[in-house]
Amino acid sequence: MRFEPSDVVRVQQLTVPMREVDGPDADPPQPRVGELAVVVDSLGDDLYLVEHLTDDGRSVWMAEFHGSELALVERRR
Repeated sequence: MRFEPSDVVRVQQLTVPMREVDGPDADPPQPRVGELAVVVDSLGDDLYLVEHLTDDGRSVWMAEFHGSELALVERRR
């Protein structure tokens, strides 16, 4: 499945358990299976930049995922 920017996705698997993660903290947490996130950008080759936010909209982490690691929850248009 192809994802679009603003799609809400669920992390359904982690093929790379420890990955490079950006975030507002000096040591942002690693993504976990089951977390919801928003697709920020398509990077090509079925890779996506995805951001996990708190309920009040603050960034927790941002990381690259392969499309096979994600499941569509909601498509925002």
